[in-house]
This record gives sequence, structure tokens and C-alpha cells, in this order.
Amino acid sequence: MSDFEILRNQSPMLASLDDDALHKLIGECEPVQFAPGELVMGKGEIADLAYLIVEGDLAVLIDRDWGEERILDQLGPGNLVGEVELLSGENRLAEIKALAPCRLLALSAAVFERMIEHHPGVLQVITDIGKVRACRLLLSRHLSNLFGTASMKITNPLVRLEAENQWLNFEQEIIRQIEEKVDWLSLNRGDFLFHQGDTAGDAYVLVSGIMQVLIRAENNEERIIAEVHQGEIVGELALITEQDRTASILATRDCELFRLPREVFTRIMDKFPQIMMNVCRTIFERIGSNTSGSVFRSKSPNIAVLPASRDVSIDTLCGDLFAALSNHGLVEHLNSEKVDQSLGQRGISNSDRNEPSNVRLVLWLNSREAKYRYVIYQADPEWTTWTEHCVRQADHVIIVANAEGSPDSVGTRASPAGPGQRWSLLLLHPAHTDRPRNTSQWLAATETESVFHLRLDHEGDLARLARILSGNAVGLVLGGGGARGFAHLGALRALEELAVPVDMIGGTSIGVTIGVNIAQGLTADEAHSRVAKEFTSLIDFTLPITSIIAGKRIDRNIRFHLESWDIEDCWLPFYCVSTNLTSSKLVIHRRGNLARAVRSTISIPGVLPPVPENGEFLVDGGVLNNLPIDVMRELNPSGVVIAIDVNSPRGARAEEDYGTSLSGWRQLFDRIAPWKRAVRAPSLAAVIMQSMMVGSNQARDKMLQQELANLYLNIHVHGVGILQFDAVEKAAQIGYDSVIGPLREWVASRE
Repeated sequence: MSDFEILRNQSPMLASLDDDALHKLIGECEPVQFAPGELVMGKGEIADLAYLIVEGDLAVLIDRDWGEERILDQLGPGNLVGEVELLSGENRLAEIKALAPCRLLALSAAVFERMIEHHPGVLQVITDIGKVRACRLLLSRHLSNLFGTASMKITNPLVRLEAENQWLNFEQEIIRQIEEKVDWLSLNRGDFLFHQGDTAGDAYVLVSGIMQVLIRAENNEERIIAEVHQGEIVGELALITEQDRTASILATRDCELFRLPREVFTRIMDKFPQIMMNVCRTIFERIGSNTSGSVFRSKSPNIAVLPASRDVSIDTLCGDLFAALSNHGLVEHLNSEKVDQSLGQRGISNSDRNEPSNVRLVLWLNSREAKYRYVIYQADPEWTTWTEHCVRQADHVIIVANAEGSPDSVGTRASPAGPGQRWSLLLLHPAHTDRPRNTSQWLAATETESVFHLRLDHEGDLARLARILSGNAVGLVLGGGGARGFAHLGALRALEELAVPVDMIGGTSIGVTIGVNIAQGLTADEAHSRVAKEFTSLIDFTLPITSIIAGKRIDRNIRFHLESWDIEDCWLPFYCVSTNLTSSKLVIHRRGNLARAVRSTISIPGVLPPVPENGEFLVDGGVLNNLPIDVMRELNPSGVVIAIDVNSPRGARAEEDYGTSLSGWRQLFDRIAPWKRAVRAPSLAAVIMQSMMVGSNQARDKMLQQELANLYLNIHVHGVGILQFDAVEKAAQIGYDSVIGPLREWVASRE
């Protein structure tokens, strides 16, 4: 029988080819032969061809954890091998050997490309077969991992061998059952696999894409606690507990899954109870570290870069970003031209989702994401299908604009963010720019949620952007504490001395008046000089009807340095918090006038007048949250958070028992009369401050228990009073001396 007759009769994947096309295909292939046991393809090899089997059988082999190589699949005449890797761009996923004398036809990558390009029906069949093979391989790997770890604990070699043989036979049976009734499920980004509270059905194995695990809290808000990646089982917990779904599963990329029926899963558990421990361990690793309420940290950032308008070139930026991100892991940079060249098919990057070639594009993109830590998707100058692909694949979408241009020229605006997706604005500034301006207009034009500023040819700005986008940013939180907050100046000097970058900064009260200088682009020394000058003769006591201090001098100093700035104009992402006395809620200031936000956050009740805002009153954020670590963790979920607290863990102690009443006039007289001993009682400011901290300290302790901060430093600023604003140098030195040692140890532990 001729090669043509064999393939015509026995190859379902080539059934859509007419006789002329099949003859042509055979003529373009190179005949090759393999002896029994000879290696046809090696695992991990670069995929540069596929084989059509004309005679003989091939075995697809995988290595087991316990060192045994076994047959995963057996393929006979008419089958095509190696095609999945050519489609996806991956290296060989498994080893293939000849079981008998084999005669094959070798299809080069070029021949394979032409075949699927001109015959979409062949591509569809290959894709369907590839799904089943991927299902078999992923399931075998996952089941092997579950059993392999358990079998390693069996010390008796004979018992262990028997268990392994029993498992191999059972695994074959499981895979055969699943393949007989394989049920594929495709989800688009934003689709739910199931919801918390649903009746438990089957389990699923994720073949491609990424999913998030969400749980609904008592306030009915959903919180992300984990991600599900390729090859992982999801939905197994409900099958084990025989209860309703305990979490919701959301597709954050386009996903392909296959169903693992309940009866099959149950049989595995019944026959191999030792696997239950491994399943439970997997579940615990997925959700255990996030049940305390901490913010989930994603491991898979894809970044889409879009020009705000056609006149914005992003070629250089994407190249520079590629180099900067490479310091944090493997990076792939994709644009439409590179995709077309890599896949050898012009225009495939812009293929519509309904086109057969789009299947190949998605497979290839998924393979790149699996191989690289970060993927930069560079959009086309105009909105195209490729640009839409970029947005669909991205976790973080960046719209790039030239800061010297006009916001009116913006053509690209943020779309509704998909699940797990952020949209941000990146403003490009000339190298000589002194400070950003009019950022609010750009944010309104692009409708994005946040902004980054980048000076051209500025390594520091680029490195900061790379750290933020890669999830490696360092966020600094500075707490309140009156004049004791000058210790933050010393902490800033220590951070700078040890080359610890500050990529975003926030805080409360005095911490904000210190930190805002860094957000504006000042160095630690420059911030120290400005603060020392600002706080000279700052206190203007007044008749204590609304407050002890009038606040006129403080207000004048704040306006001088900050009035012309909006928060979003800062070089670094910045926030501060205040307390709304009217609604009893925390206010997070991330946009708007910088001077007014800072003035609000330092308004210690009773010490400074509250700030009226839209008919309500704003006071010091320390009333509710004196160390807003949680806000920073929301902004910087995957990075480092350093929190510096200048509040003592314990409040003031009573130095003497002066009874239950105390005359202020008597206290004043005792202080001015040299022959009298003054009653040792706390000052009004100290009482107000410490009373304000009672609830805030509980919030701080809870956040520390949730491990929202990677490094917490508490500075005891002895000998500096709450309103002792002439103690800048003393407090700053205490701050430096307190943190330089712990910081140095922490830096060393990260190297």
C-alpha cells in the first residue's frame, strides 16, 4: 500500500485535504526510518519538525518521580506527532521512541506552516487532537505528582514497588475513562467557573490560562486569595468535604479546562487514601497564607503598553522597559511584527477570535507566558485586533502619553478593567523637567486609575517603573506621632545610605509632612533641610475653644511648598489618610490638592482646627489608622512594604497619684513658683494624642498580625515631646541610630 493510500485511509486529521493537496504534502516531506527502541524526539528539544506515521508504532514516554519511564500514549499509522509544539512554540514536552520498525514522513516547520495556513480544517483537527493529548499529559503529570510524593514515604521497597505498579495501572484506567467522555470547557476573561455557595459538581484541570480564587467576606465583598495555573486541579475541596463550593473561581485570562468527574475523583481518593494528604497540602498552599485577610500577591504580571494617540512612539520605551524588567526575571517583548515573524504567517497577530489561525496564536501566546516571568505586549499605533489581544492578555495596561502634549489629543482611553486588571497612565517627560504639572487633566482624558511619571534618559525613574510593574516595588509607610515624627528624617537617611529605594510613599500626620518631600523628588538631606527650616517658630497657641493651636503658621508653610501641586503631580505614587469626623470613616487621599490633603492629615483633634470639606470635617488620619500599612499593601500587593512607627507600643504611665481632679490654674502656679514642686501629670497634648492612638494601635497590631508589612520598625523617640517642634536634629538622629542596624540586617538577608 502506498503512502498516499495509508494516509488517506488512516489519517483523520488529513481527511479535509483533496487528493492533489495530499499528494503535494507527501512530496514535500522527507521519508525517515527508525529502528525499535530508537529515539525519535527527545524531551526538551527545540521543535523544528513533525512526523506523519506511515508504518509502525511510536510510544510517548514520560518519566515518573520514582525514576521509571513509562508509556503515556501509543500512536500508529496516520497519526501526526510533534505538531502541538510546532503550534505553540514550546520545546518537546515528552520523549518519543519507536516501538517497532517505523517509517515516517518528516514535515519541516515551513511545510507544516503552509499546510495549516492553506487548510484550516486540518488546523482544527490538529487543535482538537492536541487538546486531548495535552489533557492526557497534564493529568498524568498532576496525578503523578500527587502519588509520587506520597510513595516516597513508603520505606519498604517491596511494598513501595507494589504500590507504584498498582498506581500505574489505576492511572491508565483513570485517563482512559476521562478520554472516553472528555468534556472541554472554554471560559472568556471575566467568566466564572462556579460561585461560592454553588452545589458541588465535578473538579476541573486547567489546561491554559489563569484563574483566581475568591471568597466572600461577611460584608459581602469578594477577596482574592489565590491563583490557579496550568495543570492544577480546581474544585476538589468541595468534593472532599462533600459541601457546597467554598469559593468562587474567576477566569482572569481566556481559559481552557477539562472536567474531572466526581466519580473518578472519588475513586482515586478511595483507592489511594495517601493521596488525600497531598491534595490537602495543595489546597493549604493555595489558600492557607491568605486566610488571615492579607492582600493576595499575583505571580503572573503581563504588561500591555498602548500609545495614548498615534503621534506617541512607544518603541524606545518598550525596549528600555524590557532591559529594566530583565533585572527581575525572564522577559518577553512581543509586538505584532515579531508575532507574525515567529509564527511565519503574516497578519496572524491580527487574526480575529473566530478565525482558525487564532487558535494557533492563542496557543503560542500561552506558551510564551508559561516560559517567561514577564511579558510586554506592545500595541499597534492604532487600535487593531492585535491591540485588543494585548489588552485581553494583560494584567496591567499602561497608556503612554507625552507630558508636553495636549490631553485633548488622547485617542486611547481606559476600557472597563477586566478581572484582576489595572489601567494606568504613564507620562513621558523631557529629561530636564523640574516637576510634573496638570496630571489631573491627563487622568481625566485617559480615564485611568493611577499615574506614573518617567523622565527620558532617567535611570532612576525607569528602574522605579520596572520595580512597580514587576511587583518588586518598595513602599514606605510613615506613621504619625507629633514632633517625634522627625525621627523619620533619620530613617530616610538610613534607607538612602543603604541604597534601599523608595518607589511609593504614604502615611499619616507628621509622617506625611516628612514623606511628601520624598514624593516630590527631594533627597533625604534636602528633606531634612526643608523640614528644619519649616518647623522654626511654627506653634501659634490660641484660646483653646476649637483647638490649642491656631494653625495659621503651619497652614502658611504647607501652602508655600504644596499649594501648586496636586497629589498626582508627585514624582512618586503618594497617598495620605485623614479621618472624616462627620461620617466616622477613613479618607484616603490619592488625588486632589496636595496642600489641603496634608493639612487634613495633620489636624490632631483639639490641637489643630479640623479642615472643613464639602460640609464635613476632616482631622488627623491617626484617629482611625496612624500607620496605614493596609493602604500601601493595596497599592503594592506584590512588593515590599516597610512601615516605620514613632508611636510607643505603650502609652504614658502615671508617675504619681494626683487624685481624680486637677486644677490647671494650680498646675500653672506650681510651674512658675520656684519653691513649689509641679504635679507630674501628662500634658493636654499628650493626653489627646495618646487617646487618639488607642483604637489606631489596635488596627496597627491587626495589620502586623496579617503580615501586611515586610519590615516593621518601631522607633522610641525618648526625650522629645509631642509638640516639641524645635527638636528636629535630636529626633532625626534618634531615628537614624534606631533603624540603621535593623535595616542593614534586613538588606543583608535579601541578598
